[in-house]
Amino acid sequence: MTATIYDVARHAGVSVATVSRVLNGLKVREDLVERVRETVLRLNYTPSRTAQRMRKSTSHLWALIVPDFENAFFTRVARGVEEICQPRDTCVFIGSSDDDPEKERRYLEVALAERVGGVVITPSSDTTDLTRIVSAGIPVVVVDRAVPNGAYDTILTDNMAGGRLGAEHLLGQNLRTVACVVGPENPTSQARLEGFLSAAKASPAIDIVRIERGNNRLDGGYRAMQRIIQSEARFDAVFVTNNLMAVGIIKALGDMLPERRNDIPVVGFDLDEIPLLSGACIASINQDPHEIGRIAGERILLQQAGTPPVCSIALRPTLVATAGLGYP
Repeated sequence: MTATIYDVARHAGVSVATVSRVLNGLKVREDLVERVRETVLRLNYTPSRTAQRMRKSTSHLWALIVPDFENAFFTRVARGVEEICQPRDTCVFIGSSDDDPEKERRYLEVALAERVGGVVITPSSDTTDLTRIVSAGIPVVVVDRAVPNGAYDTILTDNMAGGRLGAEHLLGQNLRTVACVVGPENPTSQARLEGFLSAAKASPAIDIVRIERGNNRLDGGYRAMQRIIQSEARFDAVFVTNNLMAVGIIKALGDMLPERRNDIPVVGFDLDEIPLLSGACIASINQDPHEIGRIAGERILLQQAGTPPVCSIALRPTLVATAGLGYP
């Protein structure tokens, strides 16, 4: 079986990017150079000429790294990026980090090793390190979640404004007793919660009876709603910061409070993307993920042309309510 660059990296105990740098004559610590060269000889590894040619065509392969393939939001971001890529004969490889920093790091290593023409990424955490990608001259655009203190082009939604829209809608419907289900402690979830809390203080204020954390997946929303119901907290509506968790919340309401399942409005983000919510009483704070992806692609092209990464764009969300009890 023919050895690959990944075999060399594993046997040498280094990253794929390090192997690539050694093979391309770039600056690497001498002891690592010797280790990689010895491993190349031992495994009889021969770099593919086709792969080498592809690596020289850096602008025609981009990386898109997102937290969750199952979330329709990121599918639409990918479509937006592809809209920019396809007319330019550029391909995109997509990796799902599952919000795992180690998995994310491996995808970034591959992007670095392949010398991609650009990276569009939703960071898994505040500590996501993009310095090696930038140092290699690869354009980077961050979407959906900002990187604190990072000088990167950043395209996202005004999440605090979205949270405020949710609270203002409930106040307008005279719904005053609310349970909240919030995603992990990342900038997106926190901004949505903070926006909601700031507007909830209006007079007369919303009484937030309970706040539960979830994992931004259906099962996390279900378990969070279970905990709220089991606490015997009384609530007239639910505010949720993630679309998949909303599905779990509505399922839990149907399982545990079937007589109220259609009486309790759920207010959250991008709920119109999920057909499972058909018939539910919801208000959807909608983003434009396709536009986020399209702008990200344009910023990659601008960086390739020499424009510095100084852009930060926050798109305004909109709120759409379904017809149902409590809604006009």
